[in-house]
Amino acid sequence: NKRTIFLKENVMIFVLSGYKLLHFDGAVVKAEAGSLLLMKRGFYVMSDFVEDGLNFKSLLLYFSDEQLRRFLHKFNFTAPAKTAVGDHLILPLNPLLEAFREQYVSYFNYEPSHLAALLSVKLYEVFLLLLAGPRQQSVLAFMQQVVYAQPRDIAYIVKQHLFQPLTVAELAKLSGRSLASFKRDFQQQYQCAPKRWINGQRLSYAQTLLQTTSKQVAEIAVECGFESIPHFIRIFKQTYGFTPNSGRAKKAMI
Repeated sequence: NKRTIFLKENVMIFVLSGYKLLHFDGAVVKAEAGSLLLMKRGFYVMSDFVEDGLNFKSLLLYFSDEQLRRFLHKFNFTAPAKTAVGDHLILPLNPLLEAFREQYVSYFNYEPSHLAALLSVKLYEVFLLLLAGPRQQSVLAFMQQVVYAQPRDIAYIVKQHLFQPLTVAELAKLSGRSLASFKRDFQQQYQCAPKRWINGQRLSYAQTLLQTTSKQVAEIAVECGFESIPHFIRIFKQTYGFTPNSGRAKKAMI
């Protein structure tokens, strides 16, 4: 089954056992034991499949843009990579990466003191190991794309995710801007504050669905990007002067 995933941070996935088939952007990626998957923060529509009885386990390491930026500058990996990559990258494990994975997992079995500090250092270690491998240029290109990508077009971001339950802060992050920059650029482009404009579009679509379909109010709220049904009903009434159900009843009487 397809599902939507919003990654608030970039992620590195070590598959410990089993496998999953990930479908996104027209490509099928097999994440299996012995491989490592890098994914940029962002919004994905994908499906995953695990065979009956297959024991799938994975280790996920999340890292922020800022952590990656500090790493690249600290170790002087600022020269542009000679290749291009997309929003994800799958790599085979080598003995050094396998040893890293085993030691990382063991920290959670024994919970040494200063665990947070240790894990922070281990993040730099795995970055260096990835850049020491045979896919160095692909890894470097992925890292630089995360850190140095130009801000994405606001209209494109909003259009793609208008009916997803994302906050303004999450949309800002997807566009590669700070929250303040996103609000400023949005105001200049739409002459309206982001939250007000987005809610207006969602409510307009909800009104259309109420009048043209037999879907339940809760279904419509979710389809239009509202996670809270009471919140949807409240702002719908504030906007139109009546609740979704009463508005539909009036339409039926006419």
